[in-house]
Amino acid sequence: MSKIHKTRQTWQTPFGAPILAILMTVLVWGSAKAQVSLTATGGTLTGTFTTVSGAFAAINAGTHSGTIAIAINGNTTEPTAPVALLASGGTSFYVSVQIKPTVIATISGATNTGRGLIELDGADNVTIDG
Repeated sequence: MSKIHKTRQTWQTPFGAPILAILMTVLVWGSAKAQVSLTATGGTLTGTFTTVSGAFAAINAGTHSGTIAIAINGNTTEPTAPVALLASGGTSFYVSVQIKPTVIATISGATNTGRGLIELDGADNVTIDG
């Protein structure tokens, strides 16, 4: 009676674990760096920004459309002349915009006299929650 030995062959590279660790670090660092993230149901479905004004500029340009959720993931310093969210229509088209923090964060910046940190110019269906 002869013995049959079954072996299982696995493919491994000598650099597999370090490359995976570096890739995971880059992905986590990249997502942690974005103070403002955005999801949309139309156009480009996701985006990351350093300011709320950056997110508004992308919406105004028509990059993101449909139902839009903006998450504040960290402190932001808005520009002196912030970008206002314009009314839906023309280049931008959104059904609604929700702005909500995911962490305790501060939105700050030095503004021009009579200007706000976050500005809405004819925008409807905008909810600031938090």
